[in-house]
Amino acid sequence: MSVLRELVGGQEHPMRGKVTLIGRDPACDIVVRTEQTSFRHAMIVQSGASYAIEDLESVNGVYVNGQRVHGRAPLRPGDRIEIPGFAAAFQSTATPVPSVKDTLTTLPMSGAGRLEIKPEFKLRAVLEISRYLSTALDLKDVLPKILECLFSVFPQADRGFILLQDPNTGQFVPRAVRKRHAPDADTPAVSRSILNQVTSTGRAVLSADAASDARFDPNQSIRRFHIKSIMCAPMLSSTGTVLGVIQLDTEEVRSPFREEDLEVLASATTQAATAVELAQLHKERRDLEAAMQIQKSFLPASRPRVPQLHFFDYYSSARQIGGDYYDYIPLPGDRLAVALGDVSGKGVPAALLMARLSAAARFALAAEKDVGTAMRRLNAALTQTGAEDRFVTFAAAILDLKTYGLTLVNAGHMPPLRRRAGNSGVEEVGDAIVGLPLGVMDKPYEQMTFPLERGDVLLFYTDGVSEARNPANDQYGLDRLRRVLATGPADVEALGAAVLADVRRFAAGRPQNDDLTIVCVGRD
Repeated sequence: MSVLRELVGGQEHPMRGKVTLIGRDPACDIVVRTEQTSFRHAMIVQSGASYAIEDLESVNGVYVNGQRVHGRAPLRPGDRIEIPGFAAAFQSTATPVPSVKDTLTTLPMSGAGRLEIKPEFKLRAVLEISRYLSTALDLKDVLPKILECLFSVFPQADRGFILLQDPNTGQFVPRAVRKRHAPDADTPAVSRSILNQVTSTGRAVLSADAASDARFDPNQSIRRFHIKSIMCAPMLSSTGTVLGVIQLDTEEVRSPFREEDLEVLASATTQAATAVELAQLHKERRDLEAAMQIQKSFLPASRPRVPQLHFFDYYSSARQIGGDYYDYIPLPGDRLAVALGDVSGKGVPAALLMARLSAAARFALAAEKDVGTAMRRLNAALTQTGAEDRFVTFAAAILDLKTYGLTLVNAGHMPPLRRRAGNSGVEEVGDAIVGLPLGVMDKPYEQMTFPLERGDVLLFYTDGVSEARNPANDQYGLDRLRRVLATGPADVEALGAAVLADVRRFAAGRPQNDDLTIVCVGRD
C-alpha cells in the first residue's frame, strides 16, 4: 500500500483510494490544521500503478522535492511533498485498491435468494464507495453513480432519487432518479413533509412503515405507489449547508429499512456530499478558467511596434479573474493611446465592469479627438451601467507618433511616474489634473501636454504595486517604487521586469492582496 510518511514524527497516511484529499477541511483524508493551508489544498490521484499530486488552486502552493507544482505532477517513491504545515515522503508499493464490486460479491446470499448484507459490510462498502466517488468530477456522472452504488449496498431498494438545491430558486429539484425494475424512472415520489423536515433540521429520516406513517398525506404518491419503507438523508456541505437529499424507498414488506440502514445511508450521504462538492468546485473552476480566457481576450495580445518607442506590460489578478485593465488603442491622426484602469472590488463583478470599460474606452477615445471630452463620454457610459457601488480609476496618455508629444488625462488614478533621461530623477506627472474616478458623477476632466523626450520612461501602475504587503504586513510604498525606477536599467523591458521582481522580493511569498498591473512606455 502507498503511504505518505510525515518527515516530523513519522506518522503514516495510507493511500486507500484513487483520490486522497489534503487540506484544512475536516472531511479531507489528510487534515492539516494551519491557516496557511487551503480548505482543499491538494489531492493525490492513483491511476493504475501510478500516482500524481495536483494543486487544487491553493494560495500557498504544493512543492515536490522543492519545486512548486503547477497543475498535476507525477509522484515517485521517495519524493518529498511539502505544503504549509505538512511535509512527508511518498512511499509506494502500488497495491491495487479493492473495488466496491469485489467487496459486495464476497458476501453471503439470504435464503430468499436476495443479497443480505450485514451492517458492518455495508459500512465497508460505503467507505469504498466514497473513494470511488471522489475521482468523479462531473455531476452528470457523479449523481447516477451514487445511486448505483447505493442500490448495491441496499438490495431491497426499489427506487432512489437525489434532489439538489437550485442556486437560483432555492428549490430542491430531482437531478438523478433510479428504479431497480425500470431504468427510465418517472418523476420520484417526493414527500414534501419529509423533505422539509430533512432540509430544515439537517437530520436523516426513516419511515419503516409508510402506509401507517402520520407524516404522509393519504393522497401523496408515496402511498399510491405502495411504498412500504423510506429513508431520506441530507447531503451537507463542509460548512453545514444542505446541498440536497438522497431518498431510497422499497415496496418489500419483508425487508423494511432499519435504523442501522439509516446510519449507513447517512454515512454514505456524507461521502456523496463531498463528491458533489468536488464536482461543483470542478465546474466552478472550469467556469473560472473560461472567464479568465474571456477576460484575457480584452487585454492586448501584443505590444505596439513603434519607431523609437518601447513598451512593457504585466498583469496579475489577485483572484482567478480581476478588475485591472490596460490597453494600447490606435487612434486616428497617427496617435496611440496607452490606457490603464482599476475597477473597485475584485472577482466576477469587477471583471464584468472591466469588460465594459474596455469596450467603452476604445469607442470614446476613437470617437472624440479631444481627450478631456472622450473621458467625459467614457464617464457617462460607465455611470449608465447602474453599478452605484462601483467606480473606476483610469488614466490615459495619448501619444502623437509624429512629434512624440503626450497628452495625459487622469480620472482618480495614481499619477504615472516619469524618469527623465540620464537617470536625472523620478517625478509624478499630472498630480494637479487628477479628477474624480469614472462612474461617480458628471464633471469635466482636465488634461496636460508635454513632450516624451529621448531617454524618458513613463510608468503606469495600479495600487496592487504600491500597496503590496510582506509577511510583516508592511506596505511596499511609493518611495520604494521611485527608488527602483530611478536606479533601474535603461532598457524599458528590463526596467519593468526589475520593478516586478522587486515587488515580489518585498512580498516574500505573501499572496497578492489586490490585482497588480504595470505598463511602461519609453523613448530611445
